[in-house]
Amino acid sequence: MIQSITYKAVPVKNASLRFVKHAARRAVIHIGIDIGKNKLFVVARWMPSRTKQVVYENPWLVKNPDEIPELIRKFRSLVKQNKILIGLESTGTYGDLLRQALADAGFTVHQLRAKVTHDYAEIFDGVPSQHDGKDAAVIAELLAQGKSTPWSFSVPTEIEAEMKYLITQLIDSHQTNNRLLGKLEGLVARYWPELTQHMLLSSKTLLKLLKHYGGPAGFRVDRDAKTVMGKFSSWQFSQEKSQKIIDLIRKSNGVRQTDWDVQYVKEIATKMLNEHQLVGKCKKRLKELTDISCNELQRLAKVLGVGTASVIWCNIGDPGRYHSADAWIKAMGLNLTERSSGEYQSEMHISKRGDSETRRWLYMSTLRWTQKEPVKQWYLRKKQRTGKKIPGQDDKRTGGKAVVAVMRN
Repeated sequence: MIQSITYKAVPVKNASLRFVKHAARRAVIHIGIDIGKNKLFVVARWMPSRTKQVVYENPWLVKNPDEIPELIRKFRSLVKQNKILIGLESTGTYGDLLRQALADAGFTVHQLRAKVTHDYAEIFDGVPSQHDGKDAAVIAELLAQGKSTPWSFSVPTEIEAEMKYLITQLIDSHQTNNRLLGKLEGLVARYWPELTQHMLLSSKTLLKLLKHYGGPAGFRVDRDAKTVMGKFSSWQFSQEKSQKIIDLIRKSNGVRQTDWDVQYVKEIATKMLNEHQLVGKCKKRLKELTDISCNELQRLAKVLGVGTASVIWCNIGDPGRYHSADAWIKAMGLNLTERSSGEYQSEMHISKRGDSETRRWLYMSTLRWTQKEPVKQWYLRKKQRTGKKIPGQDDKRTGGKAVVAVMRN
């Protein structure tokens, strides 16, 4: 039975700890903390020694980060008489300073998923509203019910810290390249549309041509264009194909460029080549770190590739610390869920309640696996069974579900 709660916040400096005297002997005091950018709301949940009613203290208002030391002092006073258990939501980086301070003080922190606290809001007091004080109380209640998991604040090793840095560089480069690729596609379609008929827009040969010439005008007047193209393509094109490409792009029907248009195209191509170079350096260094790292990471890299293995290792952790393969899959949000009611039976789909960046990298790694045996045949059979027909192409089906099935296996 829950006592009525008052959500009027009290500054942490004025918060009283007299309630501990009335708590049941050896009772655990559950602390729920709602984290904001500038404020923390802290609610203590406890059980009086003479009644069976659960009591919630008024929320403590803590300025983040200025008053975190004061909050730590309050917690130290509490543990002199009772055991405390602290719960936080798995939010962004605003709570990292608090987690570090609690870990330095020797307190154990537990994690609760934001979706769980959101769904429990109406069950808690019969009102679906949510605000900071109530959210902290809900966290304390769910913590007492055992709906949390330990959430240690560990300092990464030197290798793990560098791997995290390199992965961040790779992710940033990927986002930058996608943005620049969209711009470049429009520019090439306007000024030099023939260029993409024999080369991919993202190929280094095409980017080097754009960086060097900026448009078809400079290419037409260059007598050494064939030599330049051969150099940029590392002489991978045959003489016949190279001449065919040159004749085609010299007859370009694109929009005439101004000098500033040429300059802009050159700058976009240069930026994309720089990003390609950065990606290469990051992957090379990740390979070196993987080779000197633990055997588990090396085995993971052999299967998934260095980049994907490093992302999984840094974001999800060592697969060996999970109690089962299903728990590891769940951490990535790849566990299957359904939503069925009465006669309606939904299709099984992944929950996506895990790290999205890890799923993206694993998806790209899986696409490579589907092109190799023995995975290829299994993938094609699964695609034929579960894929939907593509309109106008009865012999072809979508393969999204089959790719996810390979990811899960």
